[in-house]
Amino acid sequence: MKKDWWKSFFSGLWLEYQKGMDSEERVLPAADFLEIALKLEPGTRILDAPCGEGRLGRELARRGHKLTGLDANSSLLREGRKLAKSEGLAMDFIQGDLRKGLPGRKRFDLALCWWSSFGYFDAEDNLRHVKSMARSLAPGGLFVLDTHSAETLLPGFEERQWEEVDGIVVTSLNDYDVYTGRLETEWTLIREGKTRQQNSSIRLYTVKELCDLFTAAGFTDFQSFGSLEGDPFELNAERLIFVARKP
Repeated sequence: MKKDWWKSFFSGLWLEYQKGMDSEERVLPAADFLEIALKLEPGTRILDAPCGEGRLGRELARRGHKLTGLDANSSLLREGRKLAKSEGLAMDFIQGDLRKGLPGRKRFDLALCWWSSFGYFDAEDNLRHVKSMARSLAPGGLFVLDTHSAETLLPGFEERQWEEVDGIVVTSLNDYDVYTGRLETEWTLIREGKTRQQNSSIRLYTVKELCDLFTAAGFTDFQSFGSLEGDPFELNAERLIFVARKP
């Protein structure tokens, strides 16, 4: 796997697929959860990283929060700026590396890593990612991770999956490597005879492993949810929403 594959992952059909994911049914429940579960005050300073084209960030900005998005992909950032401008939303979109974060910007109340965007690096760089978010947070700030974990995926593991979003058929061929703890996926997007294929590799952590990783990065006071309804996290939960606090 190329180390920086994510920089070119989203283009063409991938970008169109992401636009199709920008729906109220996906975005509003996530924003509602964050405001209710975290008791967000108006004007909360939020770092969305990676932000993509900002579908969650834009909704939070509509609700009066102060959003900064960080992403490596210039195409998604351009789309995000365009969409935010069309709504008159004051958002910053910055191109950069998650492992480096935003040096010198220790001013956020909340950092988000949403839509299963964690674990793409190796162990050392995953730790660098978490540490960079810690540096970007003010004391007492929260880092919230929305992802899959070993407990959510492995009990009902499926080798093949598919879905259709806005006329784009997405298939995935999945393999879990028990020795590395990584989920290896071959993605195929198809629409009107156009096909795009891409491989991804993501480290599936257990909650215990995430607690150890975040502790090494300086976080404390961990909490986990199993759904956007605030259900406690347990084996075979639909998702993992992991919350860590910076002292």
